[in-house]
Amino acid sequence: MKKKRLVCIVEGKGEVEAIPNLCSRILASLSLHDWLVDQAPIRQPRGHLVDARIAGPSRPCRPEGMTKALSMAWARNPDAVLVMCDSDDDCPSIWAKSVPIKIPSGRPVAAVMAVREFEGWLLRVFNDNELGRIRVVDPERIRNAKGRLEQLVPGYAPTTHQLMMTRKLDISAVRNRSRSFDKLVRTIGALCGGTG
Repeated sequence: MKKKRLVCIVEGKGEVEAIPNLCSRILASLSLHDWLVDQAPIRQPRGHLVDARIAGPSRPCRPEGMTKALSMAWARNPDAVLVMCDSDDDCPSIWAKSVPIKIPSGRPVAAVMAVREFEGWLLRVFNDNELGRIRVVDPERIRNAKGRLEQLVPGYAPTTHQLMMTRKLDISAVRNRSRSFDKLVRTIGALCGGTG
């Protein structure tokens, strides 16, 4: 049986490898074994996905940038498309609601922001004692999660470490501790026909 294909649109260089791995692991955790994730996501800078011409924190997607990114995804004939980027200080809900819910082929689209930064989820790899040493209680509430991660992973670089750290994420544990990560899991479940 031919598997259905999820194509991702991502923001960062490190996420090009990390997000397909993460989405594949989430699909497996949801027993959605009839899906696979395209291993070459479409990378677009945040400024193409979020409309910086509008004052935050209520920025929607940037229509022309999102249209271009979705057209690139549509060219791959996916069964579904997931758009992901960091929220920084923007409202994930307002942004996600502004993203078109279908590409021209009629295939479904969903959008999720990592609250603040993708690295906020990666900080969840560490236990409370390790996070306490760098004065982090809730990674989604801090600014510069990347800088905090550098304190725990000397020489941290997204393209070097994100995939490795994503592989260590305990999907269930992070889901219980992070509302935005839970939103990602639920969104992938709904997008791909599971319950999430």
